Amino acid sequence: MRTKIFFPKGDQHDATIHYMKIVEKALWTVSSEVVYIDDLSKLDPDDIVVVVNAKAHLQVLLKNRHQKVICWYQGIMPEELKVNYTKKDKWFKIILWTIFEYLSLRTVSFALFVSDRMKEHYTKKYKVSLDKKSYIMPCFNQELIKEAFFVPDKYKKATFVYAGTMSKWQCIDEMLSFFKKVESVLPEAELTIYTPEKDIAKEYIKKYDLSNVIIDYLPYQQLSKEIRKFKYGFLIRKDIEMNRVATPTKMNTYLANGIIPIYSDCVYAFRENLTELDYQLKLSQNDEQNVNNLLNLERMDINTEGFFININDNIFNSFYSSDYHIKNLVDKFKEELYK
Repeated sequence: MRTKIFFPKGDQHDATIHYMKIVEKALWTVSSEVVYIDDLSKLDPDDIVVVVNAKAHLQVLLKNRHQKVICWYQGIMPEELKVNYTKKDKWFKIILWTIFEYLSLRTVSFALFVSDRMKEHYTKKYKVSLDKKSYIMPCFNQELIKEAFFVPDKYKKATFVYAGTMSKWQCIDEMLSFFKKVESVLPEAELTIYTPEKDIAKEYIKKYDLSNVIIDYLPYQQLSKEIRKFKYGFLIRKDIEMNRVATPTKMNTYLANGIIPIYSDCVYAFRENLTELDYQLKLSQNDEQNVNNLLNLERMDINTEGFFININDNIFNSFYSSDYHIKNLVDKFKEELYK
């Protein structure tokens, strides 16, 4: 049985490529052939096809309504459009994507979700049962980097990092407001912001009258090496459904580099899978308590070797493990599709 992966260039970036490579490796164990395509005319009726969203799934079904399809649901598009899309055709797009999801979930042969919360969202919203023909795998693109934990003096300084855009959904105001309070009790604290939107970042720094902030930009490959020198990393999100179901790759990047995450507890996958993490700061609504919790972390003597073992054993052996997910996917594919 042959498998075609429909993966257009517009959907390809570091996190999605890594995700699909894991799926591909699992497929090679159960399929006679695995081929990437960017044109649906290359599909044969008896192929199993992998797609990366509900819209692509519908495109396949318009060509052959009996095609077996594995669909990776990367996000919940109607809810994302409500938050992030501002053009005049906003509600038309929301309705359209709702139809895409509804039809896709009712015809999919096998579903890939990034979190249990996402699966729960879809099954409740569209009243479908996907227990047997689905698998949960978070978004991630880095393996654990042991040497990142042993950068000299890494855990002795209150250094903070944020890497990403200056978009409002990244909660830049909340991050800088918190850091302003940190500066008041830890004058030596430093924040480095890596962003392509440097001018916007400078305006934010003026707004909050911050002194110990560095603004820079580095290409991804350089950035992945540069950030390992930092102690803390920010990942703040608003408590809305779009964020509850997500698994931002920034968390994987931080933990792979031995960075202690400062993050919002609204991301359900992190709430469920980071319970054994020795050093972390889950932000609450109480700013004073958040600052006190950070000061408690600052008073701790971080056990570097122990922190590495803790992250390796509890997170990168399962939640962020390619081998773990490949094995589980092979079992599920054999059971549901490749019999």
